[in-house]
Amino acid sequence: MQQTGKSLGISPLVSRTVNIAGQRHQIRIEPSYWEALEEIGRREDLSVDELCADLKDRLDAQARRNEPGVSLANAVRVFVVGYFRQAATEAGHSRAGHGRGLLAGTPFGGTS
Repeated sequence: MQQTGKSLGISPLVSRTVNIAGQRHQIRIEPSYWEALEEIGRREDLSVDELCADLKDRLDAQARRNEPGVSLANAVRVFVVGYFRQAATEAGHSRAGHGRGLLAGTPFGGTS
């Protein structure tokens, strides 16, 4: 099976700084999430900074409604998972090897 991402298995968190409305924000997440954000940005023709700015705007709106808030890092993780869940199709699941064991087709599935 071909791996498309650079991150295999579990990696330490990586801190990066993003610019949101002229302010620097540090986000600490797993390398696979940074890679996913970069991929989403390529697909949507947006920079990682622009994606994070949109997430921050949504978090700020949530806070104005007095709803419980989460960190920007957590929002990134939820966004990435949600983005790819929306994109998942039966054909994509089949190509990824899903249905051949819970971890098949993931960095935790070992070699195939």
